[in-house]
Amino acid sequence: MDEKTSLRFQLISAWCGPAFLATFVLFWGVIGRNIPNPSPALSAADLAARYSQHLGEIRLGFIIALITVVLYMPWCSYISARMARIEGGYPVLANLQLIGGALTVAVVSFSCCFWAIAAFRPERDPALIQLLTDTGWLVIDLQYACTTLQMVALALAVLADRKNKATPLMPNWACYLTIFCAVSFFPASLTGVLKTGPFAWNGVMSYYFPYFCWLCWEITASTFLIKDVRRRMREFESSPLVDGGAPRATALAS
Repeated sequence: MDEKTSLRFQLISAWCGPAFLATFVLFWGVIGRNIPNPSPALSAADLAARYSQHLGEIRLGFIIALITVVLYMPWCSYISARMARIEGGYPVLANLQLIGGALTVAVVSFSCCFWAIAAFRPERDPALIQLLTDTGWLVIDLQYACTTLQMVALALAVLADRKNKATPLMPNWACYLTIFCAVSFFPASLTGVLKTGPFAWNGVMSYYFPYFCWLCWEITASTFLIKDVRRRMREFESSPLVDGGAPRATALAS
């Protein structure tokens, strides 16, 4: 593959982050009725009624969310490729970021599947609908550590970069923001025992605050990733020609 095509694919992958974010908020959050999300204190009958009242929206939201969640994968793949360039010979942090990103997709996908199954037969026993809903929320909330490790790995790799001080992948403040947002998920561990209050799965500390932090991180990281690709594309386009008229491979080496 020539360098120009490779850079184009990298730019597409970097833009998959904002594309994932927009579709996630729309289909998972708004159409899937997760903003606001159902309280774990709802009775089985009330929860079943909620599915029946918004059946079409919930089905559409989670089915489309299951498709568009894969946009997170090329975004993470690009991040890992850039991190591997930073780390050099043994890209442990790059691999950790990639594994964490892949597991994040799996966790979100499984939770959406449980909610889609709950909406598949709204006439079933309300207790079963409640069980599937509980399972979906506890799957996505209690397995946040996959995403936390992914984010911390990215921040540590960039902070340790000594080769690209003039043009880092992200500034230091963005790395510290990444670490802060990564640990903001910790209160979600309490969703496994609490049904009411700020630490329940619909509470401020276990839902609104960590999800807001994660959205801020996704926007910040995507912004700098896209800027990074565009910078290297400009370097490539302005690079002098070598023997045979082929462009010098400076853009991909940085």
